[in-house]
Amino acid sequence: MPRIPDEVIAEVKQATDIVDLISERVELKKQGHRLVGLCPFHSENSPSFSVSPEKGMYHCFGCGAGGNVFTFVMETEGLSFPETIERLATRANIAIEGGVSGDEELSRDQVLRKQMRDAHRVVADLYHEVLMKTEAGEVGLTYLQQRGLEESTIGQYKIGYAPDHRRFTVDSLERRGFDLEVMVEAGLISKSRSGEYFDRFEGRVVFPIADRDGTIVGFSGRAIDERQPKYVNTADTPLFNKSELLFGFSQARATMRKQKRVLLVEGNVDVLQVAQAGTKEVVASLGTAFSSQHARALARMVEEVIICYDGDTAGQEATMKVVRLLEGYPLDVQVLMLPEKTDPDDYIRTNGAEQWRKLVESERLSVLDFMNRTLRRGKNMNREGERIRFIESMLVEISKTDNSIRRDLYVKKLANEFEIPVETLLSRMPKTSSKEAVPQPVREPEPVRRRSSKANEPRYVKAEKLLLRAMLSGPERVRFVRDRLGLSYQDEVHRMLATALYEIVSEDMTHEEFEQVAPPFMERYCDQRPDYANRYAEIRLMAAPDELTEEVLDEYIKVINSYEEQRQIERAKREIGQDAESIVDQASKLQELITRSRRLRER
Repeated sequence: MPRIPDEVIAEVKQATDIVDLISERVELKKQGHRLVGLCPFHSENSPSFSVSPEKGMYHCFGCGAGGNVFTFVMETEGLSFPETIERLATRANIAIEGGVSGDEELSRDQVLRKQMRDAHRVVADLYHEVLMKTEAGEVGLTYLQQRGLEESTIGQYKIGYAPDHRRFTVDSLERRGFDLEVMVEAGLISKSRSGEYFDRFEGRVVFPIADRDGTIVGFSGRAIDERQPKYVNTADTPLFNKSELLFGFSQARATMRKQKRVLLVEGNVDVLQVAQAGTKEVVASLGTAFSSQHARALARMVEEVIICYDGDTAGQEATMKVVRLLEGYPLDVQVLMLPEKTDPDDYIRTNGAEQWRKLVESERLSVLDFMNRTLRRGKNMNREGERIRFIESMLVEISKTDNSIRRDLYVKKLANEFEIPVETLLSRMPKTSSKEAVPQPVREPEPVRRRSSKANEPRYVKAEKLLLRAMLSGPERVRFVRDRLGLSYQDEVHRMLATALYEIVSEDMTHEEFEQVAPPFMERYCDQRPDYANRYAEIRLMAAPDELTEEVLDEYIKVINSYEEQRQIERAKREIGQDAESIVDQASKLQELITRSRRLRER
């Protein structure tokens, strides 16, 4: 099996800043020597995810996830170690001669996913080339230009055109050696009941859909003639889940991080027009309702979300549903209302980019003001009955806000507006709040394993971690623990990490030598094993005890040995009734148990 050279791994790791890498998915804030944010591996509202730039590691104190730049990519994207090296090398503009490995290092599932990613890249390039350079694509390019889109925008988002030929994509993929059954599973082509393969997006302008890291994983095709349906989208596949992806996310990510905000619109063309008009931090959900997964992804990246949906009634109703999902997170949610029957694309083409930018900066509404304006429509506020109905409608909407601070703030503002005591409004508010605003549990990314809580972590596990933490501080402690405990660790990962430390520490190794050798050796040792890397990161980022005397280390060792003694006693108890052939045997075993128990109590 080909092996990636250590110097390649080291070069890629050195070129990848862990803070920059993780910041592409998580909004990190400085806290002492570390940075903290919302964990990307489990749902949480208070940050427990910690990144140490100095050590090049991350650890979540909530779910236990941890590791380095390699494990982060492997677990968030479901890539193998060779694929991860290749991805990060590309990201850092590092050329790897001959590639990093063959498919023999990948599991069957990883091989299929790799084929699908490769095929999506090929098809996206084909469609874009057809649009920009062929006669067959002129109809698509003309359509986009008539919509006011510039070639630079088309190129940035790699918009394409699928020729109006039933087998263009099928034949293109087949010529390149792709398995057509896998291509059907990937959503790139379709298959009839009679077994015929045919193009899924033929005759449509095609918008590539990328994941957060810019890898194309699906497409949205729009008809530009009278054919139906108007839109054909990639169905859910091993790469594509529309409830997790946002169109334009990878293009908007850098500006989102810089501005700490995102503009949320409804359509793909809206994204293109808004970005072209200068508001680069713009994304759209994919032809489906905004989901809790979308809300969670944005909450990790930004502090402010501006919702700009269509100006019709349906658009305003959709806006309110998005507000409910976003209110469950510590975000400043605002609404940019457009004239009725207008979307961002219409507005920009009618009023121009400069007027659009002024609108974004000056016409944003708070959620309460948005509710206020929406619920006033059609009501004569000069009539007492209409005012009462309006206030009661507002109270219904406010009651659906799950965040108690936001709810109290909204009630206070409403009370001030109509000069009504807060207590009166609270007495009229529906008692049972809707749960719409509560972020629903979401499916974790496939590569991420759910980790057990540490609340009930056995004492011996904590003792083993503390011993390993102590050993990382110098060779003398490694030798001390090795001579007294050896490999009598109960946890297999701890045993393997200890074995690695024992391996590199000689009898005469100095502290300076240890500091130079141990960290890079342990990181290389853990690189290809996420389970090792998770635990190693957790242990390295643990706070070390103030005193690491031999007496303290001995106490940890006693806890571990006591657990093993207890296990042996329990095992012996079970064996007495099964294996003893006589009363003498039973008595002998009982005496042995008594002796062991006495030794255990004396520790």
